[in-house]
Amino acid sequence: MECDICAKDLNPKVRVHCPTCARAALYNLRIDLATVLLEKETLGKHVEAVVSGTDDQAGQAISLGEILVDTHESSKRVAVEREYTKAAESQERVRQITEQADLLQKHLEDGKREISARKAAISQRRSDLESATYNIDERRGKDLANVKSAIRAVKEADDVGHRDDIRSKVWHCKHAAEVAGLKQRRRRTRDGQIKTEYYMGGVCVYDLRDLNNASPAQVTTSLTLLAGLVVRVANYLAIRLPAEITLPHKDYPLPTVFPPSSSYTYKDVPFPGSASQSSANSPDASRTLDHQRPLPHPRPLYIDRKLPQLASEDPVAFSLFVEGVTLLAWNIAWLCRSQGISSGFNEWEDICPLGKNVWRLLIDEANSTLATLESENAKARTDPKAKSSQGGEVTMGYFSHGTSKGFLGSAEGTSFMKGWKFQTPARAIDKVKSYLLGEMQGAEWEVLDEKEWEVEEEVAARTNKEDNGGSVKRASSGTTLSSAGPGYGSTDERQGKTRGTNGWTKLKSRNDEVR
Repeated sequence: MECDICAKDLNPKVRVHCPTCARAALYNLRIDLATVLLEKETLGKHVEAVVSGTDDQAGQAISLGEILVDTHESSKRVAVEREYTKAAESQERVRQITEQADLLQKHLEDGKREISARKAAISQRRSDLESATYNIDERRGKDLANVKSAIRAVKEADDVGHRDDIRSKVWHCKHAAEVAGLKQRRRRTRDGQIKTEYYMGGVCVYDLRDLNNASPAQVTTSLTLLAGLVVRVANYLAIRLPAEITLPHKDYPLPTVFPPSSSYTYKDVPFPGSASQSSANSPDASRTLDHQRPLPHPRPLYIDRKLPQLASEDPVAFSLFVEGVTLLAWNIAWLCRSQGISSGFNEWEDICPLGKNVWRLLIDEANSTLATLESENAKARTDPKAKSSQGGEVTMGYFSHGTSKGFLGSAEGTSFMKGWKFQTPARAIDKVKSYLLGEMQGAEWEVLDEKEWEVEEEVAARTNKEDNGGSVKRASSGTTLSSAGPGYGSTDERQGKTRGTNGWTKLKSRNDEVR
């Protein structure tokens, strides 16, 4: 076939040059495509008929090329396969239901076993409860009695240990007083009265009201010995004194005492008037230590001159010394009060006799406590069931800061110390200072100069040696030097007044005495 336009034969090998040739070349391909589409449509209708199983198409035979397909047979096969599928699905559902039933049956059996176990446990607990509550009042009474018996045994053992501790502390305190040479001496005065004086190491322990007539060396010595004894006794009793006492040590030659407000705040405080204290108070030191608090100022327990002379020449030193010695006396009174001596410290005059209070605590109270403990031990050996005869009475060594039983800071100790009138030393300090100043102002005697007093002491010592221990009048201080040692004798005897003499008189001139 030739093209009408280009007059060429139309075949696959000839190249296309015009639209007519192109349409001619594509005509057969279009016919083949239409044929394939018709066959696809026919086959689709057949598949739909087989799947849906319609009757109008089930008996027709469709020609697919050279093969004839019977739609009726195809529909039967699909129906059979559907039945097989339904049967398989039914079997699968039966299998799943069976498995679920078996699982439920297993859970049911497990639940039954758990219920049985719980019932058995409840029965056992009910049986245990019945056993536990059977005759419970009687058994509870027995157990309570056993617990009380155990507590009583522990308490008795604790009481025995506490009594042994008290005995040890009291014995050490009494022994310390004996080692320190604490002695009591009674003598008859010129007016026929009996006066009791107290000595420590052969030195008289002065009453605070007699300090105006006391020798400075004897006062310093007695206060040093007394401060050491008080600190030692406080350590034995495990008591922390309210006013801290500093004993002599390296670069600290004499004892001092701190007020309660500044006690136990610093470890190393320089000695009053020493070079270290002066350097610490210098402007350079104050600039470098301006962020720190100033060091507390200790009160001295020593004097270098007569108390009236100290009051007239250095009132500040006099005030500090009186405050220090009153703090020491208040410490002793507080210690006596905390150790069971509740009577005799209601007035400031009761705090002044240092030796009497120390003797009362370390000798009288110690002997009474040891005797009481010994009688209790003897009674316990004869009758183990006998109770303590103290009846809650506080004895020496009962309260301390070092034991849990009888702790002074507990409610019991606070209540015991609460009723004391002198909880702070300020009132006692004012009273003692006023008394000493008033006694100085009321004294009608002439004060000798320092040079005159030195010559007077030399003459008195020489006269004392010649008289073999006889007493010699020392007019300015009223002190009598006797053969019994320094400071021995009462104030009246030391004064050596003659009848008809009122007040103090100046001795003869030194030249006349020497001649």
